[in-house]
Amino acid sequence: MESNSNILKRVYLFFFVLVAFSLLIIGAAINIQFFKGDEVIAAVKTTSVKNRTFPAKRGDLYAKDGSLLATSLTYYNVGLDLTSSAINEDTLNRHISDLADSLAVLIGRRTSKEYYRGITQAFKDKVRWYQLSRALNYPDFQRLKTLPFINQGRLKSGLAYSKFTQRKKPFGVLAARTIGSRAPFGLEGAYDSYLSGTNGTQLQKRKPGVWIPVNNDNTKDPIDGADVYSTIDINIQEVAENALKDQLFFNKADHGCAVVMEVATGKIRAIANLSIDTATGEFFESRNYAVADSEEPGSTIKLASFMAVLEKEQIDLDKKNISIGHGIYKIYDRKVRDSHYYPKNTTLSVREIFEKSSNVGTVKLVEEYYKQNPGEFIERLYSFGLQDKLNVDIIGENAPKIKSPSDKDWYGTTLAWTCHGYETQFTPLQMLAYYNAVANDGQLVKPIFIEKIINANKEVTEFQPQIIKSSICSEATVKKLQELLKGVVIRGTAKKPFRGSLYEVAGKTGTAKINYAKNGKSKVEYRSSFAGYFPADNPRYTCIVVITNPRQNGFYGGSTAAPVFRKISDRVYALDKELRTELLAKNVKVNIDLKNGLENEYLIIAKELSIETDSRGGQEYVKAQVKSNKLKIKKIKITTDKVPNVKGLTVKDALYLLEQKGLTVKVVGKGKVRKQSLAPGSKIIIGKQIEIILG
Repeated sequence: MESNSNILKRVYLFFFVLVAFSLLIIGAAINIQFFKGDEVIAAVKTTSVKNRTFPAKRGDLYAKDGSLLATSLTYYNVGLDLTSSAINEDTLNRHISDLADSLAVLIGRRTSKEYYRGITQAFKDKVRWYQLSRALNYPDFQRLKTLPFINQGRLKSGLAYSKFTQRKKPFGVLAARTIGSRAPFGLEGAYDSYLSGTNGTQLQKRKPGVWIPVNNDNTKDPIDGADVYSTIDINIQEVAENALKDQLFFNKADHGCAVVMEVATGKIRAIANLSIDTATGEFFESRNYAVADSEEPGSTIKLASFMAVLEKEQIDLDKKNISIGHGIYKIYDRKVRDSHYYPKNTTLSVREIFEKSSNVGTVKLVEEYYKQNPGEFIERLYSFGLQDKLNVDIIGENAPKIKSPSDKDWYGTTLAWTCHGYETQFTPLQMLAYYNAVANDGQLVKPIFIEKIINANKEVTEFQPQIIKSSICSEATVKKLQELLKGVVIRGTAKKPFRGSLYEVAGKTGTAKINYAKNGKSKVEYRSSFAGYFPADNPRYTCIVVITNPRQNGFYGGSTAAPVFRKISDRVYALDKELRTELLAKNVKVNIDLKNGLENEYLIIAKELSIETDSRGGQEYVKAQVKSNKLKIKKIKITTDKVPNVKGLTVKDALYLLEQKGLTVKVVGKGKVRKQSLAPGSKIIIGKQIEIILG
């Protein structure tokens, strides 16, 4: 009986021990679930193992001369993990004051006292992430790691950070739309597979505050992206954008674009796309109009119409005549009109029709050869390559649109409207490529944006010209069209903007109504353009300029788009030594009126342009002029106690001279000084105001 009693006691004891152990397990589970869950999860994370990705450095994007267009910069989000067990409280207290002072100087977002209080409180509260700075650049991040307390290292200071990269464009808005964002737009998107590189991976184990490699067997190092060298010439790009800005502002236009391309290679040297906020006068690039906007071209398409006629019959440009009446031609219920009214029964030669950009003459000429078979005319346009996309690398190109007689929207007037600039659609870049083919003796080349790509191993991939069509028409037709394009600039609608040019330009103006279908219910809006090439006798560059909805100071292509072309071509000539050499080799007598300025500055320019001069240089202000390729200089006499003559000087030089004499200067207008309110040679009164009028 006693033996049974002992057994029973042992059973009860075991039962109570088992119950107690179960209660401990339940208590621990409750404690973990409701009180220490975050701490346990954090502990689990500190021992996790995973493959971590390391992003490759994105390649840089350059202009053709090596100027940096886009690059990736590394930034850091930085904070302190004040739960790190390696942090020594005494050490923190000893350095906290110096650390706070240093952070206030380096980062500056808070005062020294704010950093002191914030870090102290965060340590007491065991804060896992106390933010120090967002987007800290690399040099500042390196300096941060040397600050008091933080210089102990990541574990002992609790330093925690994450890094990221941002794409930066050193030239700002210059060609920004063509450069694009990372993807899919612009060159960044087109060549993303080259620029992005290959990310690396490594198997790592997390310990408090740091990840460490498990082993090197599973490590894959990142491969940096390749560097891409574009065809963009920074100097030509800059002048294209500035010339376009000035014209858009002058004409109060909605937007515009300008593109410059090398004739033989198709390399794009400049591409500007600008819109203007007419209320603020600010410019921006909202869209790549040159690549993406497919619109009615206006009279620039007449080059293709004349090409189609000449391919049908090699007519004599001067002997073939067309009657245009008063410059109005009725077709069914619509009227084709010229830009101005002609005397009764006016007759123009084919050459004159093109040079004067006669709509009536163009329509009658095309109808003479294609009215009975309009489909043949359309097939001609197709054969010139006008129906096909260029398939440029930059995304967004719209397909050209040319109606066919089989289309439902082909009408009895479609042939007439197509041949003089309407009911067809092309992008400016497509129209430029077509004009480039004429400049290139009929060879159609694809516009390209990339010179070369250099990968991480310094291996170079060169990009060669791509020929789309070896010949778009006969040699005889090309030669006659080149004659016609020269005539437009010499005698025709583009005569005025190119007057006095030192080199020959060939091109065609275009002016299209863009709201003609509204039947006069609103003010007429226009799209103005000029497409051409230079020098005309040995084409090196083609250029197209398109300006949409000019509201002031003219709307014809000759008065809006052609001046932009002229500014660009002048700058290209100034920059291209080979073109200048060709000009001098022809013994062309060059005469240039110059602004007055410092003598030694003109000597630098004369040397660069290989212009002769008898001057020895100096710091005097001079009147300067180039006559028969020789720089002529006449010194401007400036007395110390008299009002100087600043007529002909730039604003900068005039301000320098006048303010040096103690005068207060008021400037009116822009350009060089035309008038001054105080007569030259009059007595100077210190502080007196002088008004200089520019023009």
